[in-house]
Amino acid sequence: MPFNPRAIKALLIDLSGTLHIGKELTPRAAEAVERLRNAGVPFLFCSNSTKESEARLLGTLASLGLHASPGELLTSLGACRLYVESRGLRPYLLLSPEAAEEFADLPSCAPAHDAVVVGLYPPAFSYDSLNTAFRVLKREPLYSEPESSARHVDEGHTGATALSDPTPAPSGTATPTAPVLVAPHLSSFQQNAANEAFPAGLSLGVGAYVRALASAASVDPVVVGKPSRGFFELALSRLGQTHGVQLDPHSVVIVGDDAVNDLGAGAIELGLQRVLVRTGKYRPGSEETSPPPDAVYDSFADLVDAILASS
Repeated sequence: MPFNPRAIKALLIDLSGTLHIGKELTPRAAEAVERLRNAGVPFLFCSNSTKESEARLLGTLASLGLHASPGELLTSLGACRLYVESRGLRPYLLLSPEAAEEFADLPSCAPAHDAVVVGLYPPAFSYDSLNTAFRVLKREPLYSEPESSARHVDEGHTGATALSDPTPAPSGTATPTAPVLVAPHLSSFQQNAANEAFPAGLSLGVGAYVRALASAASVDPVVVGKPSRGFFELALSRLGQTHGVQLDPHSVVIVGDDAVNDLGAGAIELGLQRVLVRTGKYRPGSEETSPPPDAVYDSFADLVDAILASS
């Protein structure tokens, strides 16, 4: 069935590559968001970014002119926190200090970790920190001699973050029989703005590191961000709670610049409308997936034009 902008009642909106690339907005992005808000069209920002906590990301977005309330944002990092918290896990975090804030109030029992959470933070990917994560997943000892349960990985040496509260997991908490590799997503690359090291272009993503750990430790990662079905179910639930509406998934569009990691399996299973934009990591031929996106637009703002013109 052809994509019909008239049928769209709400939007799930990717951030990096769709609304902005680094500190630069995509064409008319902020204006398009405000037009949706003024028209009363419900939306939720859905990001796979793992660079900072949701609270910090709201501030970053505001600095770009993209204002949102906490109820209008869901990130894969936030989904990782919910997964860890609901299962009483004690994670070893391969995250930036800014991203680790998402987990700051959760108890841990370092070095008795039973999970690894991986985000995109290159300083965390030294041999020692990756080997620590590998050893957690394989239940190998982390130290060569008995240590206090309060000892944790030295952030200054590894670039990684370990929660150091020695409080054990609550009694009665369901704990998996094997350590869990918790992945925000499996995207192998992303579009980066120019920086001191490289000009603008595609750069390595967190998925490459997740797959390396999974392969070495012979484990299957638990993916909790886009495009997992669980993430989109959580997004639809939050969208409904924030706006007080019940939505048919077929009337909700997920829009992003990655046909696989924004618009993939979970969105297809739920029957969401799937729109690819030609910004960010999009390259000619990106829409040639099976099944293909329901529609392709030059930019997010062009999609909003079509939705509001038909309302």
